[in-house]
Amino acid sequence: MTYAQAAVLGLIQGLTEFLPVSSSGHLVLAQSLYGWKEADITFDIAVHLATLVAIVAYYRRDVCVILKGGLTGQTEPWAGLSPRTWCGLLILGTLPAVVLSLGFKSEIEAQFADPVLNGWQLILSAALLFSTVPLRTFRNTLTWGRAFWIGVAQAISILPGISRSGATIATAMHLGISREQAARYSFLLSMPAIFGAFVLQVVYIARSPEPFAPQWGPLLLGFLTSLVSGYFAVAWFVRFLVRGHFAVFGWWCLLLGAWSIWWFR
Repeated sequence: MTYAQAAVLGLIQGLTEFLPVSSSGHLVLAQSLYGWKEADITFDIAVHLATLVAIVAYYRRDVCVILKGGLTGQTEPWAGLSPRTWCGLLILGTLPAVVLSLGFKSEIEAQFADPVLNGWQLILSAALLFSTVPLRTFRNTLTWGRAFWIGVAQAISILPGISRSGATIATAMHLGISREQAARYSFLLSMPAIFGAFVLQVVYIARSPEPFAPQWGPLLLGFLTSLVSGYFAVAWFVRFLVRGHFAVFGWWCLLLGAWSIWWFR
């Protein structure tokens, strides 16, 4: 991997992991367009770790409150719910993705080799984002049932081209949850999802018979690029989302998806 490739892929991962445009979809298209082979597993580990650090750094106060309250059994409301309830809702929302990723691992991985299919799934992401335009009433709060369906949306977003933040926030909005609480739950829910992907990749390396020989220069560059871009992307997007401009990202997904189908057909 060259330094240029590491910088580009790190930037794409950092920016699109949290924006509702599908990081996996953009990575598939970048690699297909430039003829790059799939990134080394150690690079995937580095950029996943970087985005995890970025989201934890941005929501550090929320994480501390939820972990401390969850461990101590605190029931005093925080952000509309008790920390203990937040812990339970995050665990529940993570389970569908765990089941899908472990039960259909090979079928999911096969889709990452098809940029045309990726284009259709980007268009599906666009349709999901556009579907939130007429929504005006957000009076509900998170419940166990709503958290489960948001978790199902996150599980479906494992497919390339389906935006994780787009699917989870749009689903929350359709369930009547405010943009602010939808964003908080979506991004907190991303932490166990990203950490789970990170752990699976580490386990894969540990079991691999091939020697562990990463390219430290590109690896570090990709990590730093993904970390910095990821932090600023989530900080900007949360403020942008509260202003009510969520669906505008659907135009990017629609145009990119249509271009991908035309270019790679």
